[in-house]
Amino acid sequence: MSKRPLCAFALLFMAVIWCLNLAGVPFFGNAPPVLPNGCSPDHAVLEGRVYETKSNSFYTTLYIRQVKILNDPDKYSIEQVKVNIKNDLADNTVRPGRKVRLTGDLRQIPLPSNPGQFNERSYYYARKIKWYLEGSSMKAFPPDAWSFAALRCQAKSFLRDKILELAPFDTGGIFCAMLLGEKQEIGKEDQLLLKLDGVLHIAAISGTHLSFLGWGVFRLLRKLRVPVAAAGGISVMLMVQYGIFTGSSASAMRAVIMFSLAVGAMAAGRTYDLLSALSLSAVLLLLESPGYLYDSGFLLSFGAILGLAVVCPAFSERKEKRKAAMALKSGLAVQLATVPIQMYFFYELPVFGILVNLLVLPTVGIVLASGVFGCLAGLAVPFLGGLFMLPGAFFLKMYLFIGQILRQIPFASVITGRPFMWKILLYYILLAVWVGRGGKGEKKRHILLRYLPLVLGMFLLFVKIPDRKLRITFLDVGQGDCSVVMHEGKTYVVDGGSSSVSGVGNYRILPFLKCMGIRKIDGIFLSHMDDDHINGIGELLEAIRNRETTLRIEKIFLSECGDKQEKLKAIEKTGREAGCRILYLYGGDRIKSREMELRCLYPFENTEGDNNEASQVLLLSLGDFRALFTGDMEGAGETAVTEALEQKQIEAQVLKVAHHGSKNSTSVRFLEALKPAAGIISCGVDNRYGHPHRALTERLLQETVKVFQTKELGAVFLVTDGKRTEVSFQYKKSMVN
Repeated sequence: MSKRPLCAFALLFMAVIWCLNLAGVPFFGNAPPVLPNGCSPDHAVLEGRVYETKSNSFYTTLYIRQVKILNDPDKYSIEQVKVNIKNDLADNTVRPGRKVRLTGDLRQIPLPSNPGQFNERSYYYARKIKWYLEGSSMKAFPPDAWSFAALRCQAKSFLRDKILELAPFDTGGIFCAMLLGEKQEIGKEDQLLLKLDGVLHIAAISGTHLSFLGWGVFRLLRKLRVPVAAAGGISVMLMVQYGIFTGSSASAMRAVIMFSLAVGAMAAGRTYDLLSALSLSAVLLLLESPGYLYDSGFLLSFGAILGLAVVCPAFSERKEKRKAAMALKSGLAVQLATVPIQMYFFYELPVFGILVNLLVLPTVGIVLASGVFGCLAGLAVPFLGGLFMLPGAFFLKMYLFIGQILRQIPFASVITGRPFMWKILLYYILLAVWVGRGGKGEKKRHILLRYLPLVLGMFLLFVKIPDRKLRITFLDVGQGDCSVVMHEGKTYVVDGGSSSVSGVGNYRILPFLKCMGIRKIDGIFLSHMDDDHINGIGELLEAIRNRETTLRIEKIFLSECGDKQEKLKAIEKTGREAGCRILYLYGGDRIKSREMELRCLYPFENTEGDNNEASQVLLLSLGDFRALFTGDMEGAGETAVTEALEQKQIEAQVLKVAHHGSKNSTSVRFLEALKPAAGIISCGVDNRYGHPHRALTERLLQETVKVFQTKELGAVFLVTDGKRTEVSFQYKKSMVN
């Protein structure tokens, strides 16, 4: 470090940012912004300048900077805003650089309400966006006489359309991502296949792209006898503009800074030091936005370079001459440096990623060259452009074909879960010890001792500490229900759906399961066939059937319901296609998992009643602990369950309150029979039903039931050993009973 003071300073600077964030300093952390005094977030009027636009079939998204909130007659500056506005209310002529006035409800960017859920706040704060606006009206000011941002947007849109037109074999979306940074153009299927390959990184603008283009321009200028300083200056200027043109991502700007330093060193006749350049680029990016320290793109980009520069040389004390062996070591070094980051943010790893990258990386330059020359040639002669893009399209289809093969392999991707932070820190300490020892003087008989720190680090990351406690998580799925029960390696899910959160299975339930490292669900219990209890499970089953995830589901437990038979049969069909056993559960049936038991109290065979009345009711028990899951139980169903509780004198400490807190459920008689200490209500913020109803919450308080609502607390976590129970929340601290 004494020879590289920039490296030491960069590490110290990152440590300071991390500590200040822990201390709650707003500039360095995720503390929400505050509006100026007198300004209301409701029906707010904003003025700002658009710098990026996106759209789909229903909504237009605008990103605006230089934002002012109007509080007549004053205007106050606020942070950047992401605006969502319906297409029929938007002005589709608005392009980046245009000034707009918008009216709508201003909201803070929420924190994730469940483990594993995408952290919108962290992502957007790193990009200096601090507010969401649901737009209700929009007015565009006359365009400026000349705007570089608008010109850049028009050029990007033109090139995107041209690439999509020219690229053969439906590879235009990947070419757009690789050349323009337009990752949204990649189809869902292609993204999945590239992810299975472990090569999705080629679709992000990074050092590979900038090195190829930047050094390509530099060498071309030098062949044209342009002086080194001038050629370097022109190349750097073009790469800076290219980085901005493609979206200014952390990986792109890191590559731009390092390319500029390399060219500058060459022009000045100085030695270029990779680690010093990497450190300076990290400091500059973090000065611009400290939130990048918590951004997966930033960490993976820098981690990959550190792997190549620091970890790779530790594999051998002599320089490797065989290209294949060197490529394998380089790929392994990148994996060793980034595997904890991948596990922390994505909870799974592609098993064959290193091997596939050995095939892919040598050909990426061909794909880039093919795309660049094809796009340029296509501007003049479309046929020639398509011809130039043919080699690149061939290799892209080869990557996708490899993904199709891997898709048929059950273990092509492994769910790892999110490791604890202490494990990650200890892993990097052990990796540093291994790198520090390198190959210095070890004899062959000491090969195991040499790799011991590395083996210990990997063991620490991947091996879980056995847990004998029962863990129940009541997920926040908006207006819906989903509970996950985990005990000694077994996992059961009770319901899973939402009427307010789109894609709840793919974006809330599945990420939670992956974050917990759950690879197999032993059983799913569906209380009844309302969408807000089953549509997320339907998404999981479809993903498994289509081999979009390696998660497995063993059994689905259903109960007969008087109506909605079509949905019941549809779930059965999709479940069987996903490889699940379909079983029907009736009152008295029991499922045992060592000391834990799940007993069905209702419905019985041939029970009549509507969908809610016939809800499946489950009693979970472990030692002295009891929890009751009630679906949307009401009416005759609740009466029958209450009678069973009274007859068998069943009590439970925890009640999953029926029907999201409806006043038509959870009667006083039922509460007096069950005697719960805590009631969990799963409902959405500002839901149209008004759940939980006031009459219901008053009944719960009257019976001294402590109420926990997912819409206020996020996910609710319950941990018990059968005697002592601890309750904690996604948004607040824990409490013990």
